[in-house]
Amino acid sequence: MNTLLKISWRNIWRNRTRSLVIIIAIILGLMGGVFSAGMRLGVETQQFRETVETQISHIQLHHPEFIANPEARFRLDNGFAMAQEIMALSWTKVASPRTVFDGMVTSANMNAGVRIKGIDPELEARTTGLHELIEEGTYFEDNGRLPSVIIGQRLARELRAETGSRIVLTFQDKKGDIVSASFRVEALYSVASPQFEERTVFVKSTVLNGLIEDSTNVTEIAVLIDNIDDYQAKTQMLREMYPEAEVRSWADLAPSLHYSIEFLHQNLAWMVGIIILGVSFGLLNTILMSVLERVNELGVLMAVGMKRLQVFLMVVTETTLLSVVGGTLGLILSYLMVILLNINGIDMSGAGGEGLAEFGYASIIFLEVPAKLYFDVGILLVAFAILASIYPAWKAVRFSPAEAVRME
Repeated sequence: MNTLLKISWRNIWRNRTRSLVIIIAIILGLMGGVFSAGMRLGVETQQFRETVETQISHIQLHHPEFIANPEARFRLDNGFAMAQEIMALSWTKVASPRTVFDGMVTSANMNAGVRIKGIDPELEARTTGLHELIEEGTYFEDNGRLPSVIIGQRLARELRAETGSRIVLTFQDKKGDIVSASFRVEALYSVASPQFEERTVFVKSTVLNGLIEDSTNVTEIAVLIDNIDDYQAKTQMLREMYPEAEVRSWADLAPSLHYSIEFLHQNLAWMVGIIILGVSFGLLNTILMSVLERVNELGVLMAVGMKRLQVFLMVVTETTLLSVVGGTLGLILSYLMVILLNINGIDMSGAGGEGLAEFGYASIIFLEVPAKLYFDVGILLVAFAILASIYPAWKAVRFSPAEAVRME
């Protein structure tokens, strides 16, 4: 076997130019495949984080009527106790009870419809990382005369408001009566989704519940779990625990994102497979040319006692060695490429990235390439290379030694 490897290795470098060209083709093909896969995965991963982890959470619980009518009267009975029970489960990261309903925000210049979220600042920070999204101001640290509200930068521009400005929130209490209250803008936050940033405001739940005269009001519980891949089983478990509540996972709350991710995973395998298939045809052509140039030599080897199986394996080994050399270098360079590009990310603002923000996509893309992808690509390349070598190897052994020796 060692002899066969040495002969195959030497045969590869008998025509250095041709071997280097196919190795470079393999390297460029793999780098292109990894880059394309990393871009797609990076975009979807960032959108998942922006949408799920900073806006809606993994699982949400509501009163069944709340979905169609987000009003204070459609509350979860014993909502705080439910949140504590969920929090006590071993697989729960955090369960944040909220008071959520629709209302109106008014400034001295404009008014707009908004979704008002009454939150526990500490739990919300652990659930959505709201404190990390603050671009200007402080996170519920001010204890001034007016209660604090945190609004999005886009909404602030629409209202012509800034930190320190006074705005009025108007909404219905649990009896259906109109309630209006003044708030001071303590901070401005920013997220990738313009719709969320323009239409969502945050206040302390204790303040909001005081205004609707219901200190135990909870209309929503947002849940983060340890293993997001297990969200379906955990959602079903919560449905069984609380049959009176409407329990929905992030896939139910953002179906378009769920479909996009599912489609990506299927499309990704085809995309990488097609790229490697193209590289394999280059390998097939190279090895076939090498075999046809050495028909006379192969005939001599068989005439002096080399078995047809050994000749067959020699050609397969040559192809495999080429794929291993090109694949190893390609994956190493791909890994280094990903590291370098992720230092600052890929700025897409000059290529329409700002327009992508309207659909909730970030303009700075960071490649996302899991370690498993490198492994899968390497295995797939070698497998395709072995398949591509079968025809040239069969071509090499189909001649009889006498015929092969006489061929020029």
